[in-house]
Amino acid sequence: MGAATGADGLQWAILFVSTAGTGAVRHHDGPANSVLMLACDLSDPSVSFDSTWWKPIGMRGSVSYRVQFDHTFIPKENLIGYPGQYLLEEWQTRFTPQYGAAFLGAAEGAYGYAHAHIKKQGREQDAYVQHRIAKSTMNIETMDLWLRKVALLWETGQHQQAKEAGNRFRYLSEKLALETLEHCTRMCGARAMIQPSPLERIYRDLSFYTLHDNCDRVLASIGQEILGQESDRAFFNSSQK
Repeated sequence: MGAATGADGLQWAILFVSTAGTGAVRHHDGPANSVLMLACDLSDPSVSFDSTWWKPIGMRGSVSYRVQFDHTFIPKENLIGYPGQYLLEEWQTRFTPQYGAAFLGAAEGAYGYAHAHIKKQGREQDAYVQHRIAKSTMNIETMDLWLRKVALLWETGQHQQAKEAGNRFRYLSEKLALETLEHCTRMCGARAMIQPSPLERIYRDLSFYTLHDNCDRVLASIGQEILGQESDRAFFNSSQK
């Protein structure tokens, strides 16, 4: 059993299975080469979905149902990469920057709404609005610069630096996006938090989506790298084997 992003809207899903026991990738308790990445055909009759489980406070436009696999057979040719490759080559570090990109997009959406709102109300001369719009602008510019830096490092083959920068971008973007959202809600007021306002939806989605990783552990892993200590760059676990 597991949760699947996209669930019954997709034909194929990527599954992580550990031959050493439970835990899949993030919480596996075995050697790295015990973790297999498999392609699973979700149209198989042995696969079923439970839609009642997905009732989050935010991200209501997404689907991540609970999935039941009843002795589902997956052939060897559906193995992606070699056993343990996802962990041994730290593939998750290539995925991490997408969180920051999503945070940036949410901040841009909130900013766009707030900017149009204050212009419509003619509040450009309000000093507090000026402060908050300035901070929001600089936050978005900072996130954009970091995203460009991470992308350039990956594109130019500087993989170690790209992994480090990606995690720093993920941490900073969470903080800056949430701060920008706070500025936008303060500029627009309570009415902007009533449906069907897009700011209300962004508020729900971003406050939920940022919890996918623990930002304290992300920051700790960055500090460990700076101090030359062993760290988990992929899943930010507190202990290492």
